Amino acid sequence: MRTVPFSQFFIGVFALVIFVTSIHLYGGVDEFGAGFMPTVLSGLLFFFTALDGFIQCRKETKVMDQFTGKEWKAIFLIIVAVALFVWLLDILGFLISAIALLFCLMMIRRKEKVLFALVLSVMTASIIYYVFAHVLMVDLPSGFWQ
Repeated sequence: MRTVPFSQFFIGVFALVIFVTSIHLYGGVDEFGAGFMPTVLSGLLFFFTALDGFIQCRKETKVMDQFTGKEWKAIFLIIVAVALFVWLLDILGFLISAIALLFCLMMIRRKEKVLFALVLSVMTASIIYYVFAHVLMVDLPSGFWQ
């Protein structure tokens, strides 16, 4: 039996939604502006996801096993972590929220030690903050630090 992976379907739907939203809200790629990069990147993401799905359907694949309880728990925890990130973003600001999100995601995997995960979370969130806030001049939420 041929199957399309679960995650591949959702990535394709996500890319298509971002593509259509970028065209309708920001004007798409007609002019260089707020909608240019989201439209181009989501279009490419959808194209390559569809291409990968087509290639996978042409191959002979085995039936995928059912998710285990541990995998469902990890998916639920990831959804909760991302929802908390979005909710706390305006309250705590980008930097603290991103550090907390990255740390939680690494702890869900349980492959890194706590200190290493914390240091890596702080470094990664700081680099992302610096690039977006200072290099690209994107106004990120600062939370109660204002």
